[in-house]
Amino acid sequence: MLALRLGLGAVLSSTLGVGLLFGFQPPLISLILGRGGASGLEIGAITSASTLAVIVLGPLYPRVIERLGLRWSIVGGTSIAIAVLLGMRALPGMPAWLVLRCLNGFALGLTWIASEIWLNRLANNRNRSTVMALYATVFAVGVVAGPLLLELTGTTGWAPFVVGAIGLGISVAPVAFVRSAPSATNTLGPARPFLVLVRAAPSVMLAAFVAGLVESADISLLPVLGLQRGLGERSSLLLVTVFLIGNVALQLPIGKLADLAGRRLVLGGCAVVSTVGPWLLPHALATPPVLWPLLFVWGGTMYGFYTQGIALLGETFPSHEVATANTVFVMVYCAGGVLGPSIGGLTLDVWGSTGLVAFVGGAALMLALGLCLESRCRNL
Repeated sequence: MLALRLGLGAVLSSTLGVGLLFGFQPPLISLILGRGGASGLEIGAITSASTLAVIVLGPLYPRVIERLGLRWSIVGGTSIAIAVLLGMRALPGMPAWLVLRCLNGFALGLTWIASEIWLNRLANNRNRSTVMALYATVFAVGVVAGPLLLELTGTTGWAPFVVGAIGLGISVAPVAFVRSAPSATNTLGPARPFLVLVRAAPSVMLAAFVAGLVESADISLLPVLGLQRGLGERSSLLLVTVFLIGNVALQLPIGKLADLAGRRLVLGGCAVVSTVGPWLLPHALATPPVLWPLLFVWGGTMYGFYTQGIALLGETFPSHEVATANTVFVMVYCAGGVLGPSIGGLTLDVWGSTGLVAFVGGAALMLALGLCLESRCRNL
């Protein structure tokens, strides 16, 4: 039991560091490139290169993780991310940063997937949702802390890069000293091809896609929606802050409820709340006592898509397929993350706030209907 808790603590420590980098690096890159005269398209390309690398190079992850093992996949991926962070300061310029961001995406994807496999193997069906919710909470705390750290370090010189690298190194150190880690070897036979795994658990993969789609759209476009509806810049940014606070605060209660009541049922409930929440937002913008609780609850339940999806993945797939299934899950999530801001921005441009609301609410409704359809098919 002690070994399990030490392993859990080590992985969560690494997760905190990765979350910190996710919250720290994109605004740092945007501000530095913006000062250098880069266009919005160039900044977007550099920022999104990391996510695209996870999608394109995803098929390599199961083989790399099987060869290195879970522990050294996490340590190795984080070490590369540290080197990339320092390399970005040493090699400024668009071409170098584009290559480094791709390498960064592959490295952090390796750490990300290996961490989730480790946690799914530590958990059992009685506590799986709670464990994954704890993981999501720690990651979210890191993401929220990233911009705060950037305020302390500033965005010029070596300081932000060195402090970020030190933070990553400290966070991953406990993993290197864990005496035993779950096996990453497929001892029971080869995993099925990617598309077969998608068809084997369509609602799980749909949860990943919708999570990426609506998370990225909401975080990117809620401030724009606020400005269009007459809020000031600070109040518009506060929409995202309260949204993220809901994510941090509600994942553990949602996870505990899912372990008790059933993961598909709770995932469906999260989808229903996230279907209704966007439609209430335009009417609540002028009423703060309604607006802030709405964003808090909607943000928390929407982030439940990912945590309950990854818990269902561990419940659904046999141990020899978890590495490959987890890779597919992350790739699908990242694909949604790439598409979300573009589609959401288009709907906002063409139809205004109604278009954005229809898009994010409709995506959540699609997940709810998918879960209902799968449940009905199971009962036939």
